[in-house]
Amino acid sequence: MRIRSFACGVLVLILMAALAGAAHAGKAKAGEEGTWKVKVSPDADAAAKGEKEFDDTLILHKGKFRSTACDAFGFGEAPYRVEESHWMSDPESKKEGKNHWHGEVAGDSVTGQLTWTKTDGSVLNYTFTGTRASEQAQTRESGKSKK
Repeated sequence: MRIRSFACGVLVLILMAALAGAAHAGKAKAGEEGTWKVKVSPDADAAAKGEKEFDDTLILHKGKFRSTACDAFGFGEAPYRVEESHWMSDPESKKEGKNHWHGEVAGDSVTGQLTWTKTDGSVLNYTFTGTRASEQAQTRESGKSKK
């Protein structure tokens, strides 16, 4: 009886640890958080439809994502999630459709893709690349040198 109780207790602890790890995997990590200055470029199909390259500021803070360039289209703040080394967010606009942002952070650099599915069903694809906002990068660098 004692062995069975002990085994059940160990099994419960293992299950709780696995669930806690799975819950943490979907949450934001400190490396993604921050303000990012990016250049967003349309792919060839989107460019053929008249889409142009533009500058944007991406903000990832406390599990929320925002693209300042997309504010004008009614895309507001949306949750973001992290899977392995990538973050993703799916902001929506009642008038303009859905955006899917997918990015990867490496130090003070970010790269990724944006897929914009408009309300009429058309899809525009973009890539983006950029760096952490300069005041944050300097803060991170000065913090490293103090160690």
